Amino acid sequence: MQPSAATDRPVVIVALGAVFAAAILVTTLRHPRGIVTSADPGYAPVPLPLLLVPALLSILLTLLLTRPGGRRGTASPSAVKTLRPVGARRETAGLLGLTLAFPLLVPLLPLPEDYVLLKAALFLVIPVLSLWLLARRRGASVRIARPGLRWWVPLAPALLLGTLSTVGPFSNGQPDQWPPLATLLIAAIVTAITAGLGEELLYRRFLQTRLEALLGPVTGLLLASLLFGLMHVASHGAGSLGESAAQVIALQGTTGIALGVIWMRTRRLGAIVLAHVLLNGFGVLLHVLSLLG
Repeated sequence: MQPSAATDRPVVIVALGAVFAAAILVTTLRHPRGIVTSADPGYAPVPLPLLLVPALLSILLTLLLTRPGGRRGTASPSAVKTLRPVGARRETAGLLGLTLAFPLLVPLLPLPEDYVLLKAALFLVIPVLSLWLLARRRGASVRIARPGLRWWVPLAPALLLGTLSTVGPFSNGQPDQWPPLATLLIAAIVTAITAGLGEELLYRRFLQTRLEALLGPVTGLLLASLLFGLMHVASHGAGSLGESAAQVIALQGTTGIALGVIWMRTRRLGAIVLAHVLLNGFGVLLHVLSLLG
């Protein structure tokens, strides 16, 4: 069977885009003075439109640096083709099950530390081992086109997204108090592995790629980003379930779109992992450097 690439359906793109637009509108109207992305003391509320600026700038920079026919990009940087349609659909169903299981299981966890173990199991161990075994036995289900890019092209939007979202006028600032240095470093390392690497593997490298192959590039990008946003309901939501869902779709979901665009146009896993690690840990890095200084 010849490899095939899916084509986006405009009605689906419009529907998914409407979900993001409605979430942004609802969150902005419900919180006109701004939202806070952490429960720790010291963070200041910032209007949602300002918080979205880093993601929007990162998307624009990625598209500019990888434009089709440009000197730095290729003719089709987002091409993903299906090699085994049945296998790709089954793998996608399993990955979707993992993304839905996580927010459902989090409220049932007996200890806070179990959150890390659950994320490591669902985002790293299970999908990596399962897809590796399937590829070994039956071959890859999808083929990813990796465009030839200069080394700095994927890094530029990743650094822009990670830094602007953490410090400056487009962020919520930093906490008033930090935990002990040892505790802080352990937490940062664990977060870098489970969130920075784990979330990017599951939502971008594994899920978005297969959704692109089955449903079309833009559809796959938006759907994976929507699920990525909803994953944060338990940890970043505020208010009722509907209000929390709207907020995480508006903020974390839009950030997911930015990360997904970098992945779709560059296919460099290291770039999106770097961006995600900076999103969670750039403030920690600055704090540690200030202590050393």
